[in-house]
Amino acid sequence: MNGVITDDEDIHELATKEVFNGLGIDLSSENYRKFCLGRTDIVAFKDLFKIFDIHILNVEDLIAKKSVQYQKLIQGNLKVFPGIIELIKKLHKKYILALTSSSTFDEVQVVVNQLGIKDLFKVIVTSKDVLQGKPDPEPYLLTADKLNVACKSCLVIEDSENGIQSAKKAGMKCIAIPNTENPNKLTNADRIIDNYSLLTDTYIQNV
Repeated sequence: MNGVITDDEDIHELATKEVFNGLGIDLSSENYRKFCLGRTDIVAFKDLFKIFDIHILNVEDLIAKKSVQYQKLIQGNLKVFPGIIELIKKLHKKYILALTSSSTFDEVQVVVNQLGIKDLFKVIVTSKDVLQGKPDPEPYLLTADKLNVACKSCLVIEDSENGIQSAKKAGMKCIAIPNTENPNKLTNADRIIDNYSLLTDTYIQNV
């Protein structure tokens, strides 16, 4: 979702930095991108705990604080990438759609409700549904299972290196769009596009 539908990685980053600032830790943008981009908060935060030698905090409490902060910041500030809502509506007429996100359930619900696209997805998988987040294949394997379809028949749109790894490990085809990552980090995808208008039926069927 984030980086594919919503242009809100900066808000996730700000919310995360504010939570860590409350611990007296100045989280750099480099560390945010390295540990958080395309990953669930619980996996990312546990790695950051190790980096900053944090032992006493409950990671779930910190994630909850970050989620609340994100939901506050997103109100009235939610941006989407050009053409993506129109594409989702068009694809919904012909394909079964699912949303597989590393975000929390509450964060995803706020976004899909605000954009009015919740009913366009047959299945929504969030970080609360999995034990291992991206780049582990579990999120996409679970999505295929909930859809009752074979992984090889699924096509994923991803923006992050971790997301691509997750999809490919699950045995799915993957199209990458460099909304948040350098294209050089997305080369494991089957195709890389720079505009959603390229995702015509013919293009999709030939990936």
